[in-house]
Amino acid sequence: MRLVCLVDEFNASRRVGDDSPALVPPPTPERVAEFFDFMKQRIATARKYGPAARDYAMFRTLYHAGLRSEEASLLDKPDVHFSRGPFGKLHVRFGKGAHTSGPRPRRVPMLDGLDLVLRWFLDDVRPKFPDSPVLFADESGGSLHRGTIRNRLRYLMKLEGRPPAEWFSPHALRRACATHNYERGVDLAAIQQMLGHWTVSSTMR
Repeated sequence: MRLVCLVDEFNASRRVGDDSPALVPPPTPERVAEFFDFMKQRIATARKYGPAARDYAMFRTLYHAGLRSEEASLLDKPDVHFSRGPFGKLHVRFGKGAHTSGPRPRRVPMLDGLDLVLRWFLDDVRPKFPDSPVLFADESGGSLHRGTIRNRLRYLMKLEGRPPAEWFSPHALRRACATHNYERGVDLAAIQQMLGHWTVSSTMR
């Protein structure tokens, strides 16, 4: 049987969350750039250099690599491969699986200067935390919980002083990654692989 459209009601994604792109659009490239500029300036004045610099590198990773919060929290230092491909790649070993299928690992390119950010982080910032395999560690050397990552982002946007209408979630950074890459001409199938979606309909949404 020949399908008129591969993305029909049979193949379409059935779950629509509360932060569906149709209801809450992702932040614009300009808004994201302004937020990262604020974070970069804050590193120099923050009471604790390590956590401020870690947050900057972590949220840059969420945006440029399109990771989920939990995927970023489970990254270890050996998962950063600078020698793979022209920009290096992140080995996301615990990618979210579809329909309880278990983790689906994938390799994500470090685009838009993310490789430089992570080189700086590993050389200058990570040694200020306790020694452990965890990439984005808390002050005891353990992994950050995804709820902690969400709370950190909310705290930073409060410090930034923007109205709540301009706030966004960690998952919105992932959707912004997909949207902004598609707008500048990246192939939809490549974005699907980068985000680790089971079906292309999820990426299209």
